[in-house]
Amino acid sequence: FLLDFYFTRGFASRLYEEHEKMENVILAAENIAETLSRFDLKKAREALDTSPLPPPLHNAFSSILSNLHVYRPYIPDAVFDELQHSGEHLKEVPAPGLETKKAALVFTDIQGSTATWEACPEGMREGLKVHNNVMRECLSEHNGYEVKTIGDSFMVAFEDPSDA
Repeated sequence: FLLDFYFTRGFASRLYEEHEKMENVILAAENIAETLSRFDLKKAREALDTSPLPPPLHNAFSSILSNLHVYRPYIPDAVFDELQHSGEHLKEVPAPGLETKKAALVFTDIQGSTATWEACPEGMREGLKVHNNVMRECLSEHNGYEVKTIGDSFMVAFEDPSDA
């Protein structure tokens, strides 16, 4: 009986240690993902270099970071300006109840924006601010909420499709 007790206690201690390690890995991965989502490549690299991630997860994040460095020159600076402030305007919306059968997802994109960014970046930067403000006002008036934005594109959701 005593041997079983010590074996079980040792197993429980080891299980607790593994659980604690896993929590640390999850927190580190969340931190890295959050910095990558804002294209804060320097902070993402620092977090990745000091993280307790297992090799496969570390390699995956390294690959994403490497790709972001490669594609960075092709992304307009205003996109990064917008990302620095993303999330500040989002409102907490409770998830629809289980009884909800239909919802609407709407995706928007400014047609021809890449050419406009290249031809007139200052004008497009101001235009994007106006566009984003109008989108957010419309969402508020029509019971929609912003899921995410990427550059000049919005993903928005409505619990009732007729509000879309």
